[in-house]
Amino acid sequence: MNSRLNGLSTSVWTRMAAAAALVLSMVLGGLVTAGTAHADVAPGVSIDLGGAGGGDFIADTGTGGRPDTIPAGAPSFPNWGRTVTHPIPADIWNTSRVGDSSYSIPGLTPGADYQVRLYFMDWYYTHSGQREFDVTIDGTKVLTDFDIIGTAVAAGADGQEAFGVEKDFPVTVDASGTVSLDFTRGSANQAQVNAVVVTPAS
Repeated sequence: MNSRLNGLSTSVWTRMAAAAALVLSMVLGGLVTAGTAHADVAPGVSIDLGGAGGGDFIADTGTGGRPDTIPAGAPSFPNWGRTVTHPIPADIWNTSRVGDSSYSIPGLTPGADYQVRLYFMDWYYTHSGQREFDVTIDGTKVLTDFDIIGTAVAAGADGQEAFGVEKDFPVTVDASGTVSLDFTRGSANQAQVNAVVVTPAS
């Protein structure tokens, strides 16, 4: 009798442990998906602003401004699911270009439609309104007084850590096969941008 009860007890505990492990994996999986997604691999041109490149990203090719690197140990959530639609490798987020800067991206197909993906993360400031700048693509202003932290906070971030933010824009490449980007000072402080991806529109 006792051996049967012991066997039943072991079986029940085994099933309960397995069920608990399954539930825990589902919960943790959901958190990972919502928080820090895996990086996408996009065709086209990908630039590591302020950095030496790596993987599918080439080294910085811009002019103006200065490179900057996230301080060691600084808390960050780069590929945050609420503000980043197309994740990029985590190490690409660790560098940026600060200040007025310009980029000319050649080698694109004239007349073709592309998507310009801009990636921003501010590890210096912690409050909305402390950094606001403008972004122009091919002579057209697409962001005015853009606030990285303000955008993240509006999506639910606490503002105390550096959260990644992505902004996407459609472009049709002109006859030169080139897309130009300009990041300039707005109402508060200097521009900061971490990466640029120009990929064919799907």
